Amino acid sequence: MGTIEQKLLLFNKLLKQSMNEKFQVDLKELDDQFAEKLKKNKEEVDREAKEIEEKARKKAEAKKVESESKSRIFLKKEIISMKEKYYEAFIVDLKKKLVEFTLSEEYKSFLLNALKNSYREIENSNNYELIIYATQNDIDKYSDVLKQEILKDNSVNKVAFKPNNNILGGLVIEVNEMNFKIDMTIDAILEGNKTYIIQTVFETLEAGDYNG
Repeated sequence: MGTIEQKLLLFNKLLKQSMNEKFQVDLKELDDQFAEKLKKNKEEVDREAKEIEEKARKKAEAKKVESESKSRIFLKKEIISMKEKYYEAFIVDLKKKLVEFTLSEEYKSFLLNALKNSYREIENSNNYELIIYATQNDIDKYSDVLKQEILKDNSVNKVAFKPNNNILGGLVIEVNEMNFKIDMTIDAILEGNKTYIIQTVFETLEAGDYNG
């Protein structure tokens, strides 16, 4: 059967083997537990990372949308401001040309036509006084011609001219007894066509044809 020493050696070997096997089992259990915890931790970290990433993405998108919106608003304001400046510059140039027009030969025909166009409104004036407002320069140059034209109408026998230097040109005609007033000034024509002028100026700007 062998000596006691041999039996002790065998027992010792078996004990070590048994301890090694138990250690391996314990070690594997620890490895498994650690791997499970690591997996859970990784999933948790991944989930949190995705949440943070999603929040960051949404925040970035929101900021992008906000920034684009602000840029569009700013650009729109700049375009409107630019158009308004060009419109104002155009009106200044136009008024200069209209002042030049009031000094031309064609202006007399303009005044007579303005007067004739008002006849439909004053044809029943019944000998009331006709008051005409015009610039002092127009009164000095054209009052006789205008008065002569007016007196062709037998229903009018009295005409008075009064200066108004706040207008560019044209006429304002009043019949106080009829509570009647018609504005045939260049200023009124400009105001009446303001929408058309603005549209024309803006379309010209968009086409790049206006030199300012």
